[in-house]
Amino acid sequence: MSEYLVKDLPAVRLAALTATLDFDVVGERIGPMFDEAQEALGRDFADLETPIATYDMTDDGMDVVVGYGHVGPPPASLEIVELPAVAALCATHLGPMSGIRASWDALHRYLADNGFEYDGPSRELYVRALDEDQLNWITELQQPVKR
Repeated sequence: MSEYLVKDLPAVRLAALTATLDFDVVGERIGPMFDEAQEALGRDFADLETPIATYDMTDDGMDVVVGYGHVGPPPASLEIVELPAVAALCATHLGPMSGIRASWDALHRYLADNGFEYDGPSRELYVRALDEDQLNWITELQQPVKR
């Protein structure tokens, strides 16, 4: 059973990649997109701040943003994406990304059962994501909401 908390998230400025992807390939594309952004920034993952991905369903597929907190101009292959400050319903997903769909499904059920409304694209903040096997990963699920 996850705990859910509404948090005020600050605005975040990302150096990021954006794409519209078919829903069935999103999971396999996010990791390589982070790798590409990291390479463009020229730093090790452990030295980068605020790894965030956002997800927004559209008629054309899933609009995704993948990036890292960044000050200054972005490298040529990245763009600046400003995420606004929001109130978000948050929960923690522990472990491999292969199980994250169940965590999101539970958060969405909680949202619907408790009178919240969606107020922007879903976000994932990768709190700890260093091990290849993903067993020790910590991902904060952040769904902007309003009542």
